[in-house]
Amino acid sequence: MPTTIITGRDITFTIDGDDFDAQTTSATLTVDSTINTFQTLDGKAYFTTDTQGSFAVEMLADWGAASSLCEALWTAATSAPQTGLPVVLVADTGASFSFDVQPILPSAGGSAPDAQTVSLSFTCVTTPVATFS
Repeated sequence: MPTTIITGRDITFTIDGDDFDAQTTSATLTVDSTINTFQTLDGKAYFTTDTQGSFAVEMLADWGAASSLCEALWTAATSAPQTGLPVVLVADTGASFSFDVQPILPSAGGSAPDAQTVSLSFTCVTTPVATFS
């Protein structure tokens, strides 16, 4: 089987229907499982009791832009903080991950003369569903 290399530039990420891949410098979905181990008379047995996802995003700040993620997050976090936002993360290979995240307040500002950036660490409120094509 030949080696397949997928770069970070092959990702499109959408929150609540708007694409943010052009602004994004990094997007990483991580899912951790809580696995209990039981020692039985027949040997070890493993049982997964929970999974929890997180979605880390680094992006150029887009305050004031049309379809601004920063502004949408601010509005969602202050007006509907308990309502998850749908996210789709799609790799160029066709692999797709769908999940909802809890809205959070983004940061504002940055160092001169650098571009303003935003680091976001979302909690997934649904277990990501993977689709491989």
